[in-house]
Amino acid sequence: MYRFGNVQKALEKRYQSLADTRWINSMALLISNQSKDYFRWHDSGDIQSIDHLHKIVQVCKLTPETKHWLPTREYKLVEDYINQYGAIPSNLVIRLSAHKVNFPAPEKLAKRLGVQTSSVTTSKDDFTCKAPNQDNECKACRLCWNSKVANVAYLKH
Repeated sequence: MYRFGNVQKALEKRYQSLADTRWINSMALLISNQSKDYFRWHDSGDIQSIDHLHKIVQVCKLTPETKHWLPTREYKLVEDYINQYGAIPSNLVIRLSAHKVNFPAPEKLAKRLGVQTSSVTTSKDDFTCKAPNQDNECKACRLCWNSKVANVAYLKH
């Protein structure tokens, strides 16, 4: 067995669950019952297709009282989705993540699409994420879920 095989199996199981017709309603129910105020999509992984993003948007529409945050490096899928379906619900903040540490996030594209960005820095003077000063936890901080915050810069750890 290869290293982190159990993680790979769990990720594959989650990926396969996207084909289940109950996925949208099941996710909405879970979020409503467990993470009512704030929900982060993908602590590992990313958007798999326009259909996957469309399902996430449907979940967001079914949970209007929840603020959703979706970090992604799949710029083209987000752009194609917006071109096909239009605007994203106001309770979903999509952050286009920079591809490399100390590289700028795609701010022009994000602005054009009406989404936000995130980046990673090694500079202790340039990060805006509060987690490094809070036991590496969000705690009460909600910068990532705030659509008025154009870019959140995370400190590389």
